Amino acid sequence: MEAMMACLVDGPKSEEVQNLFMNTGALAASYIVGFAGIVSLLGILFMTMVVAPNATQRLSGALRDRNVLSFFAGIPVAGFFGLMTAIFHKSQVLVAANLLAFSVILILAFAAAAEDIGRRLYWACGKEGSRASHLASGWLVFAFGACFPVLGWFVILPYVSLSGLGSVVVGSLPARRTAAPVADVEFPEK
Repeated sequence: MEAMMACLVDGPKSEEVQNLFMNTGALAASYIVGFAGIVSLLGILFMTMVVAPNATQRLSGALRDRNVLSFFAGIPVAGFFGLMTAIFHKSQVLVAANLLAFSVILILAFAAAAEDIGRRLYWACGKEGSRASHLASGWLVFAFGACFPVLGWFVILPYVSLSGLGSVVVGSLPARRTAAPVADVEFPEK
């Protein structure tokens, strides 16, 4: 605002004032679009709980139980879709189908990751919470954390995205079997 007033006081520099006004409007519009995107994706993630509740719970459980394995399993998944895009780059229909499949899997992955983040957040606060509250709080923490430049773009966003994509693979694998607990055996005293 001070820059606008300085331009007006110093003389008729209407082009500078107009450029400053347009840049400020573009910045405000990008914030509004970003906020609307975060809120609408939250709605889409809630729809995954309605449409595929067992899948999101299975993926979230896989992410919670085997998060390191999920991260490393997500790297080949992202590489597969990148390779398919590179192979089919001349056919717009195949690239669109590949993008659609990747988007569906990524939405399931984000739902699982958001639910896991929310569950851990509630656990850290010493509270219980429902699946919907876990999903909403986890998505908001993830989405706003991913908005920060260096840390969010290059650490939080890739880690959560790859872990979520890997949970799709790890969640489809059969669960690990644990050994049955050994009953306590009492020996008679001699």
